[in-house]
Amino acid sequence: DLEIVPDAYVAKKYGEELDLTHREFELLYHLASHTGQVITREHLLETVWGYDYFGDVRTVDVTVRRLREKIEDTPSRPEYILTRRGVGYYMRNNA
Repeated sequence: DLEIVPDAYVAKKYGEELDLTHREFELLYHLASHTGQVITREHLLETVWGYDYFGDVRTVDVTVRRLREKIEDTPSRPEYILTRRGVGYYMRNNA
């Protein structure tokens, strides 16, 4: 269902290209590159936004919410990007 083409900075769902921002794509790609591994919000903030970014970890939550709205059939019941409460996010193994 979900296809990521890193070299082209493209993500597709059901063959349709998704309209993702640069950060949304980077976040999706990072999670997909570590499928099944729970990644902390802090790590995602450092990796996707960079060490010199002075934002809050809530920035990650907001971006995950926006990303879910674009890739999930039912964003309130995600199938791709899952939450480990109090820890961070992970991409489901068979996504």
